[in-house]
Amino acid sequence: MGDDTYVGEAAHIRGEKPGAARYDASMTDEERDNVRNLIYLCTDHHTIIDKVEADWPTPALQELKENHEKQVRQAMEEAFADVAFPELQNAVSWVATQAPAANGSFDLIAPDEKIKKNALSNGARHIIAAGLMSRVTVGDYVEAEAQLDPDFPERLKAGFLEEYYARRKAGHKGDELFELMCAFAQRGLRRQADKTAGIAVLIYLFEICDVFEK
Repeated sequence: MGDDTYVGEAAHIRGEKPGAARYDASMTDEERDNVRNLIYLCTDHHTIIDKVEADWPTPALQELKENHEKQVRQAMEEAFADVAFPELQNAVSWVATQAPAANGSFDLIAPDEKIKKNALSNGARHIIAAGLMSRVTVGDYVEAEAQLDPDFPERLKAGFLEEYYARRKAGHKGDELFELMCAFAQRGLRRQADKTAGIAVLIYLFEICDVFEK
């Protein structure tokens, strides 16, 4: 008791089916279900924007979505800027029990190339861009750990690659795969600072090794 649970829903800005609020017959089904036409709301506000359509026209919802995403991006940038060694140590504590990678490489692949290759949306692109702000700190941390444990970089990479290949084999791709990898990077972490550090490590590997390369 006493814990608040917030339930959200992905609402369509322009309606999903004929007769739905703000339905646009000129859109394809793919465009309707695209992340650009979705806005995340609580159940109460999802009902309100659909029942009181006159008060929530398409341009108003698009502006609301854009303003919220700007606030989220700013918050992410500030959070990634604060990532430090203690948080990184907490985020990758599982690496100590991970076997080194048997294959793969730390070849430099341009993030933009990976984003296009994996058909990631602007939402994922913004997370990656924000996460890259902490790449120097993450790189310094990995280098420092490698001085004490030469296999640390390979074990770190192995854990993410194992999860990545398993998710790909299960048929996940694009934003869904990226979100699952973000969840993997944050698993078992409670403090938001540690969760942010986990994402920072994923983005570091996104840039410098073959996670999201294949």
